[in-house]
Amino acid sequence: MKRIWGIIIIITILLAYIIPYTMLSAVQSWTGSFLFWGITGVVIIIANIMLTRDWSE
Repeated sequence: MKRIWGIIIIITILLAYIIPYTMLSAVQSWTGSFLFWGITGVVIIIANIMLTRDWSE
């Protein structure tokens, strides 16, 4: 299960570099990038919580 969350983090980081320079490059409004970075941040936070929830020692 931890491997899946690690892969999700890697994919999210890659998409955080790829999407703004490709799909969002023509968007002039700041709301498009704000929504993208907000969703990206939430996904990374959830993945980090899932990865570290078993760290009791």
